[in-house]
Amino acid sequence: MKTRRILFETILIVTISLLGMWFLPAAKTLFALIPAAYLLIERCMRQRTWKELGFTISSFGVDLKAKWVIFILLAVIIQPVIGVWAKTGFPAYLAHIQARLPFETGISWGVLLPLLAFSLLSEEMTYRSLLQSRLTASIGAPVAIVVVSLIFGLAHFAPGPAPVVLMDIGSIMLSSILYGVMFARRTNIWPVWLAHLLGDISGLLALYSV
Repeated sequence: MKTRRILFETILIVTISLLGMWFLPAAKTLFALIPAAYLLIERCMRQRTWKELGFTISSFGVDLKAKWVIFILLAVIIQPVIGVWAKTGFPAYLAHIQARLPFETGISWGVLLPLLAFSLLSEEMTYRSLLQSRLTASIGAPVAIVVVSLIFGLAHFAPGPAPVVLMDIGSIMLSSILYGVMFARRTNIWPVWLAHLLGDISGLLALYSV
């Protein structure tokens, strides 16, 4: 009964977050933070340990080494390749990506990096620590990773031509599946977060380099 209640809470919180991001885009950042805030409050109320949520800094090196191939793909290959390809061969896709980025192009790296680090940690808490962990207990890791990746892709939806939107969501889902595999095998959010952060940074450099 308790497990069902927790799963219901999780689905409800994520649904509210998604609907808010879709229908109230002006408050998208606020709605995106709701699941992470819930997770932190729920941790205190139910006396969960940080390790249960995937915050295991002591095994960071070992966990990173165990999934180093996926880490390299996510951190320095996939997003730069997509960015360079968009710049050189698909301007409509490039414009779509740039339009959905949640910041102005002239923002300084000194401001961007802390914001990016915080927002991506919140994302990984939502989609890995909260949603993937709890769905895995009910439907198994492979299906949970696919379901979470679909939701992750839809959370980044931005309007545009159908082929461009589908391509954008598809590439986001691919990265999310790899994040999910990293997390499922080691249940440590830190290597996943670092891969996500470095991937976004390298992707931004590819998008905005001359």
